[in-house]
Amino acid sequence: MGKTLHNAVILLLFSLLFSCSSPETQDAKKVQLPVVIPHETVEPAKPIAKKELDVVFSGQTTLEKDFQYETSVQQTVGEFVSAPMSAVEPRNTNVGYQPDANLNDRQIMEHFPDFSPVTLRIVFDNDIFDNTDYYYTNGVRIELALPFTDRSPINKILAGFKTPDVGLSGFAITQNIYTPINPEAIGIEYGDRPFAGYLTLGQFRENYLFQRRLYIKSAIDLGILGPASLGGRVQSSVHYLEPTGWAYQIQNSFIINYYFHIEKGLYSSPNLEVNVLGEANAGTLYDKIGGGISFRTGSFMQVYRGPLTACCGNTKKREWQYWFFMSGVTDFVGWDATLQGGLFNQKSPYVLASSEISRIVFRASAGVAVYYHRFGMELENFYLTPEFEGGRSFMYGRIKLVANY
Repeated sequence: MGKTLHNAVILLLFSLLFSCSSPETQDAKKVQLPVVIPHETVEPAKPIAKKELDVVFSGQTTLEKDFQYETSVQQTVGEFVSAPMSAVEPRNTNVGYQPDANLNDRQIMEHFPDFSPVTLRIVFDNDIFDNTDYYYTNGVRIELALPFTDRSPINKILAGFKTPDVGLSGFAITQNIYTPINPEAIGIEYGDRPFAGYLTLGQFRENYLFQRRLYIKSAIDLGILGPASLGGRVQSSVHYLEPTGWAYQIQNSFIINYYFHIEKGLYSSPNLEVNVLGEANAGTLYDKIGGGISFRTGSFMQVYRGPLTACCGNTKKREWQYWFFMSGVTDFVGWDATLQGGLFNQKSPYVLASSEISRIVFRASAGVAVYYHRFGMELENFYLTPEFEGGRSFMYGRIKLVANY
């Protein structure tokens, strides 16, 4: 009995001993509460130097070097630059051009490289289109733009832009013919326009600036006024009755003339364009200056007038161009050798006196233009107020053909 009671007491003591936990075990059973860290003051981010941004934008980041796998997830600059976006300086980059059908014509033109085409223009003027045969009765001008002509010494004295978006330069030949109202007259028709003709050879330059909506054309022409221009022979060859009045035409005189034309866009869109323009002639053929306004509507390359391949390489964005156009110009005339004779030869049988010249002449025109890729045609009709005292207002037509190679 005593031994049994002793054993029971021992078992009770061991049970109490092992049922008690140590402080360390009890601590482990306690709920782990988050450790609260006192608030720390964060200094404002400093601007990132451009050199550091270059490293980030060039892709040489530690993240990209350590991470060897590709992902389609895109990141913004703010996700891997530890600074507010206001502290990040912009970085200028030249993004390569990708064609986009939504871009307008001017945006597209900014991405085309310099292009030096061969362009041929043939301009034919005649009053037969208005069923008349007097005053400015016939004219032909042929222009050929060639890549190498911009290196000509003459090209350096022609007005233009130093770095145009599109530039053309080439040679031109011109012949204009003038007669009085009655070209079959057997004597001098006093009080009327004298017979006259001139032939010139020259160089021209054309420049376009699309963003500034500017177009400039300048030219210098050298030639002869008088019988040596063959004006009488040309008109006689196309008349049933030979005009005998050419015997009294203005006599031979050397001519040199500088021409300048500028247009500035007031409003421009793919379907409507309004420009102001100015013109000037200086030399022994004409001395006059004028200005006016031009308008066109249709479907065309803004600012530019010509085949697409002359400015845009092989672009297929718009092969067709077409427009209706109008213009009005007022000229202030100082000298007109086709009325007053040459400066270097005063022996012509008949010319008009300076007092008989109309000093203000208004010129208006309207027409249509159609261009397809490399080729174009323009039809235009002109109206002029009288050029001299006692003269008539008159009209003539023009056909312009253009090809680019």
